[in-house]
Amino acid sequence: MIEKKNLLIIDDSEIDRSILKNILIDDFTVTEAENGYEGLKQLIEHRNRYDGILLDLHMPILDGFHVLELMKEHKIYGIPVIIVTSESTEENLVKTLPYLISDFICKPYDQDMIKKRMRTLFHIKWI
Repeated sequence: MIEKKNLLIIDDSEIDRSILKNILIDDFTVTEAENGYEGLKQLIEHRNRYDGILLDLHMPILDGFHVLELMKEHKIYGIPVIIVTSESTEENLVKTLPYLISDFICKPYDQDMIKKRMRTLFHIKWI
């Protein structure tokens, strides 16, 4: 049996975290963080645990843009970051480009599209 990849979902919406977790739980080990501060704390404390991050841009306490900046400051590199947002504006996309994000997924979620993108990102075969 192939070991599951570890994902960190950082999103202030419990509903969105639940939807993503339900889509991905069969193929990934999922950890949730309810805001950017908690997500960054997880990344710093467990630097080598995560194989990928699903990151919302607009959250209270610490938004996704600041999480990306602080990841850079803390030298947390090499983890694919997928932005999940309801605001897929060109401005948001341009603001994330310096951080070399791996993908940009728009809400509402399309289950098949998320699985296809995750498959591409992690080269996983789903039956």
